[in-house]
Amino acid sequence: MAETGAPEEIQVYRATWVMPITSDPIYDGAVAVKGDSIVAVAPFDKVSDAFPGARVIDFQDALLLPGFVNCHSHLEYACFRGLIDNHNFGPWILEFIGFKARLNGPDYAASAYLGAAECITSGITTVGDAMYSGESLKAIRQSGLRARAYQEALGIDDAHLDDTMARLSEKLDELREQTGDLIEIGLFPHATYTVSASLYRAIAEYARERGMMVASHVAESNEETIYIRSGTGMLALDLREKVGWDHLSRQPFGVTPVKYLQQWNVFGPDFMAVHCVHVGPRDIDVMASHDVSVAHCPKSNAKLGCGIAPLPALLEAGMRVGFGTDSPASSNIMDMFGEMRTAIFLHRGVRRDTRVLNAADCVLMATLGGARAMRMDDRIGSLEPGKQADMIAVDIKFNHFTPVHDPYSALVYGANQEDVFFTMVDGRVVYDRKVLKTLDNEKMTADALEVKNKLRS
Repeated sequence: MAETGAPEEIQVYRATWVMPITSDPIYDGAVAVKGDSIVAVAPFDKVSDAFPGARVIDFQDALLLPGFVNCHSHLEYACFRGLIDNHNFGPWILEFIGFKARLNGPDYAASAYLGAAECITSGITTVGDAMYSGESLKAIRQSGLRARAYQEALGIDDAHLDDTMARLSEKLDELREQTGDLIEIGLFPHATYTVSASLYRAIAEYARERGMMVASHVAESNEETIYIRSGTGMLALDLREKVGWDHLSRQPFGVTPVKYLQQWNVFGPDFMAVHCVHVGPRDIDVMASHDVSVAHCPKSNAKLGCGIAPLPALLEAGMRVGFGTDSPASSNIMDMFGEMRTAIFLHRGVRRDTRVLNAADCVLMATLGGARAMRMDDRIGSLEPGKQADMIAVDIKFNHFTPVHDPYSALVYGANQEDVFFTMVDGRVVYDRKVLKTLDNEKMTADALEVKNKLRS
């Protein structure tokens, strides 16, 4: 990496290819950054002429693009990777609940630090994180990630609804005190089989009153559909017994999970539906009419045998869709390159049509599409003057990239998380020359091994 010029307030980042996303890739391009903002994106000679004497950081054989937006993850489950690799969704979630019971707050914090580090080193600059314990917030803040941290909520006993909402409100007040400029708090009613209709409605009303965003697992599995339609199946029986809810009554609703949520006034532009594997045309019409966004998690859905979400139909309906890596407990690694590659292969295979999705579509979903899904596209998701300086550099000097005819093709078909060597969030370098600048990798690894021992004991 060569550097020229004298240190100035404006820094110019040069690369073989700059990918603004909202316009064509720029060969021998550059991005000028002032403080936390982008001030110019153009061919290098034009940027250097506009800012003579500015410090130039020349990445040379690299792709420079916006940081990835991971719409759905569970950072505090990073230490669960590889524990349950060969179960379908139903048996998987039952065993997962058992493993979760072995950990405490500090364990979840250690796992979240590991997850935050993996995000940064794989080019993820913004994360929509669903927190079970709330411990992720510490890791997100220290790492320097941009985030919407959703506090998870569960409960199906409406006799305790007021107490549940009071505890949730208290927890949210506690979390707000820990946020910084890059973090906002959201709400995450877990799923239709762990949250009652009354609690969903109460959360939606609470969020609207306070201008908060809401996300939830929706139509992820066939087991969920069976539970909502008929009130039977393993989620109605085995899961309830596992968590001590088997004494509570249950009833069939006779509708899909999407139609079920529609009844309780949950949907709106501030709601993100995670997964949406088992949705039909009418479900999609409902969500699209309410401007609901979707987090598409192709690797997790396929690995757990849940199925393949109808991404082409969601996009054709004009819905805002971004990628989510989901939890390392289900997808093992938080690699957005893997999500893009899995998506394009699965959907082309299902449709038997290469026109259904191309490399540029996937990169758009991983960046600006994700920002739109999270309603952050006014700030991030593309390299444009006035936007926040969230960007990453991908090394393309290796044989598996040579020659680069199309940078979009190189990213989707050839790159992986190990090829990222530089990550900037809000104008702050958090990862450079493959060195973490904000987190102690040695300590994180040692703490993660301790968590592993507890899980395996």
